[in-house]
Amino acid sequence: MTEKKLTIRGVEWEYATGGVRGRTAVLMFHGAVGGAEGLRWLADALGDEYYTVAPTVAPVHTLGEVCDAASAILDREHVGRAVVFGGSFGGMVAQAFLKRHRRQVEHLILLSTGAPDPALASRNELALKLTNWLPFWLTRGLMKAELSRHLRVPPGAGAATVERFKALGGRLDDYFERGLTKEVFRSRILLSIDFSRHESYAPEDYEDWPGRVLLVESDNDPMIDEAARRRLRAVYPRALVCAFEGAGHLIPLLRAEELVGLVKAFIKDSYAPPDFEEHCPLHEEGR
Repeated sequence: MTEKKLTIRGVEWEYATGGVRGRTAVLMFHGAVGGAEGLRWLADALGDEYYTVAPTVAPVHTLGEVCDAASAILDREHVGRAVVFGGSFGGMVAQAFLKRHRRQVEHLILLSTGAPDPALASRNELALKLTNWLPFWLTRGLMKAELSRHLRVPPGAGAATVERFKALGGRLDDYFERGLTKEVFRSRILLSIDFSRHESYAPEDYEDWPGRVLLVESDNDPMIDEAARRRLRAVYPRALVCAFEGAGHLIPLLRAEELVGLVKAFIKDSYAPPDFEEHCPLHEEGR
């Protein structure tokens, strides 16, 4: 991937591009921890067929700023429309981008994410207040410990999975030591609050939008429970829903190859086995 920068309204935005210029573009929004480097694995996997654009969310406070910056980045890259992919926190950003810049969205892919939830906004607001009283080194340490608790290699994992966990652990160590500042931390929480407190989506919002939606979830995700998954499906009732069993919030680590297969098949509108038959039991209804 090629790293680039663009200053927008006085804010410097970093982003990375890769793959084949001139092919279908995929705009990718990363999770809450880290930046575009966390999507390198997906960009590399898609790069043989697509052009990838992955912004790192700058420490701004509103989703409007993020979406306008991503739109400007697409313009700079001469991308008229892109397939938009967002996982977890990035899924929130992707939904906000579709709402604001739907003319630039060809299709939407959401991974392990939810719809706006006022209860979640309240919890994040409380967390923000608590962190104002804590020294940031302690906040950072608590975050790292909580993430480490969820990033344990499952028994019997294959060599490729073990290597992915190891690589992620290295990236996280570097991020917590050098990349995670108090400004970035507060920004990610404020953006999450903005999403759940101020965003609102409904099926009728997209009746005149011709794109397709893919929802990828896990049946035991501790961060996106069944109620949250139902709320997201209700927003996109025509979506293709693909569910992994037992992958928790770690589908990119535990089922990376299958996830890439789903994404490629969805973009091509090619619903062939085994990828879709195994994980998308609702795909005939969704289509």
